[in-house]
Amino acid sequence: MRKTLPRPRLILPGIIIFSIVFPSLAQQPGGGRLTGDIVGGAALIFRAPQNPDVHLASSGGQSTVGGGRTSGRRTSTKPPIKQQEQFIAQGNAARKAAKPKEAEEQYRLATKVAPTDARAFAGLANVYVDQARFAEAVESYREAIKRNPDYQAAYLPLAFSLARLGNFDEAITIYEKLRDKEPTNPEVFNNLGFAYNEKGRFKESVVVTNRAIELLGATGQAYTQGFQDRNELLSYAYKNLGNAYNGLGQYEEAATALKKSVEIAPANAAAYFNLGLTLYNAKRYSEAIEAYQNVIKLRPSLAQAHYNLGLTYIAINDHKAAREQYEALKAINSDLAAQLEKVLKK
Repeated sequence: MRKTLPRPRLILPGIIIFSIVFPSLAQQPGGGRLTGDIVGGAALIFRAPQNPDVHLASSGGQSTVGGGRTSGRRTSTKPPIKQQEQFIAQGNAARKAAKPKEAEEQYRLATKVAPTDARAFAGLANVYVDQARFAEAVESYREAIKRNPDYQAAYLPLAFSLARLGNFDEAITIYEKLRDKEPTNPEVFNNLGFAYNEKGRFKESVVVTNRAIELLGATGQAYTQGFQDRNELLSYAYKNLGNAYNGLGQYEEAATALKKSVEIAPANAAAYFNLGLTLYNAKRYSEAIEAYQNVIKLRPSLAQAHYNLGLTYIAINDHKAAREQYEALKAINSDLAAQLEKVLKK
């Protein structure tokens, strides 16, 4: 007689690319707890923030009352640029040239000569975001907004940085305000859905994530994204939608969304991994096995996939196949291998 253990708990890895933790899974026959969502298939959409504008003085030369140009020496047609404009311009140029230290130095100089200028602090924050220094980015974006609450360019990267730090409550507050200001921006809706998932607000996530999918082009409206193409972003959105349905216990809907995610982006190992978790929840073990096998094809050394695949084999009493995963695990992750071995011995 097979033993039925408590619902397995999913573990959130402490990694900078976020993933949803499903609240509960189907009971695991034979013992063991499935490991949670993996990295490699980001769920947040992000466009690198644009450099702050440089305010150049208007050009023009001296002229006579009658409109004719004065005789004699010619005057410059470009009046001197204010010092903070020079620093901001140089910071922008350094950032564009991928010289973060130089960019940071120039923006810092701008904050010194013009401590009330929001642009200097926003530029500094942008450099921090580029380097994934999100705590410093949050501080600098807040300084920019403190100096100019109407500086809209700071809010979206601030919300993103907060989400990357796990501060989802504050990120949600900002994204909800941006949703009203930017009703056609899929980045806002997708990332709000991601944050809702992290706070267990799954019904709300379904609504806003579906809107993100519409805006990303599923219904015809394309979205231009710098280093990420439309299909990649749609895959992220469907992954978020699948996670939301999973949180609601609607496993069939979750499986449909995650299958769409991997159909759009077949190299998204994390979407395949979540599909495996979802199909396991739905007790569709053969399909879950196929999903995990696809993960392993994409990420052969991913220990969590071998471990979960081994537990799924145990769920259908295929201990021979489960032991093959144990053997593979021994060379990858001895701790997970030991855990799987314990289950095999029961």
